[in-house]
Amino acid sequence: MRVPERNVLGEIGKGFELGMQWIGRGRYLIPAAALGIAERSLQMAVDYANTRQTFGKPIGANQAIQWMIADSETELEAARWLVYKAAWVVDQGWDHRHSSSMAKLYGANMVNNVVDRVMQIHGGMGYTRELPIERWYRQVRLMRIYEGTDEMQRLIISRDLLRGYTKIGGHLA
Repeated sequence: MRVPERNVLGEIGKGFELGMQWIGRGRYLIPAAALGIAERSLQMAVDYANTRQTFGKPIGANQAIQWMIADSETELEAARWLVYKAAWVVDQGWDHRHSSSMAKLYGANMVNNVVDRVMQIHGGMGYTRELPIERWYRQVRLMRIYEGTDEMQRLIISRDLLRGYTKIGGHLA
């Protein structure tokens, strides 16, 4: 399309590259936001598991609940380190597409898993509008779509490895 010269951002003919830089720079921010949602929702689940009683004991005494909490905390911590690495790579001024894509892919899926478990722990109450869980359930699903879908992140990650742009294990070249 025709754009008046005074409205052109960057160099003429380089708009796509500029747009991709902006999109890529925001990719590691999505899993950073996911960490906050996951932490808050997991804390709600822990609190609820300690106070909700069935058959004379807290539901947190049930192994199934314990495992959902343990899996959620483990995934949350793994996502945190991917976000830290991506942010560090950005701060260094290095090409961050690979680390940001890994952080976004894992972080967006992690928060989906955590919020799903939190809703499961809360049972029917988690699905009501009395708690923020049902809203988070809808919101976090979007994290797997914007700034590049899961499939796009997988394409970037695998392409980087297949073409030798990044070494296996995330070692910096």
